[in-house]
Amino acid sequence: MWLPSRFVFILAVSLLGLATFSSVWFLAGCGEIFSPNGQTESFFHETTNAKPGSSLPKPGTYKLERIFQVPAYQVLDSKGEVQPLSNYTQGKLTLLTFFYQRCSDVNGCPYAIGVFHSVKDKLEKHKMSQAVRLVNISFDPERDTPVMMAGLEKQMKGTSQPENRVEWNFVTTPSVNHLLPLIDAFGQNVDIELDPKTGDQTLTYQHVLKVFLIDEKGSVREIYSTSYLDAEILLNDIKTLLLEQKDILN
Repeated sequence: MWLPSRFVFILAVSLLGLATFSSVWFLAGCGEIFSPNGQTESFFHETTNAKPGSSLPKPGTYKLERIFQVPAYQVLDSKGEVQPLSNYTQGKLTLLTFFYQRCSDVNGCPYAIGVFHSVKDKLEKHKMSQAVRLVNISFDPERDTPVMMAGLEKQMKGTSQPENRVEWNFVTTPSVNHLLPLIDAFGQNVDIELDPKTGDQTLTYQHVLKVFLIDEKGSVREIYSTSYLDAEILLNDIKTLLLEQKDILN
């Protein structure tokens, strides 16, 4: 059976990525992609110029559709100050994911962190650092406090100069009650594990990895699960949206 070339490439790099990032601090679990209305959807984009066995299509030769608009919500920044979510989803291209700091699953949050690191390094090397931001939103606000988020921001800065550094924000929310409408709006699936003996909540969350690519106007343009989450794929889609912006400006 013939498979689209992008699917073949994605499958290959996904298997490689799982092996490469198995020892990273955070890794993210795989699962289906769900839209905010609860319907299972595929946001994989085939291209007419793709050939079996070829690599990714050339940036700008395919279109990323507008899936949904990021809703208006408020979050807490790493200083504990209330900020509109739009501060982190508009004005630049954004890669956004939900996570929790205590994730220890080798197929959990670290994989996304590892991929984000790769994207950050490549963007900084290719002088595209000011066009893209990275955002992590905690779904464990009781333990992932603004102070914890500030520590992660400091840790992820790297050694590049500020003017060449990709913006990487870690934010949280005041409480679970504030968080629930937000994860529902994004269609993010999260379940709290219970101790089978006591029925008490544990520190472990079962969740489906999703990374959202958001354009400068706050529209989600692609959603990636573990199977499609690779730095080269993300960079290709980022370049496609940057070329789209250039065409609009021209």
